Amino acid sequence: MRVGLLRERLTEALATAMRTLGADGVAITADRAKAIGAAVAGHADESDVDVDRLELSTRGAATVLGFHPEHVRRLIRSRRLPARRTGGDYRILVDDLWPFLEARHREPGRRRPERRP
Repeated sequence: MRVGLLRERLTEALATAMRTLGADGVAITADRAKAIGAAVAGHADESDVDVDRLELSTRGAATVLGFHPEHVRRLIRSRRLPARRTGGDYRILVDDLWPFLEARHREPGRRRPERRP
């Protein structure tokens, strides 16, 4: 998908959520837009990306999740967050952040995402 079109769709999704959804719906839509926006930051509008393969660095994932980068590394080492090692750091698929983003909007006591096998 073209990056410019993806940015337009993110903007439209957020605008629609603000008109039609409640506070939780707007918050989760904003969290998803933030994650995808961070992954395509620096890409030209004309470039093509595969949305299912968008990745973030440890620092980028920490920014999106509101965690310290070392906490993200601990989640990776404990296998709660899948990632691949590249050079001296990890790369995390944006799709793998969804359980953590959605956990923010669950009722208290049910916030921890399940461990992945």
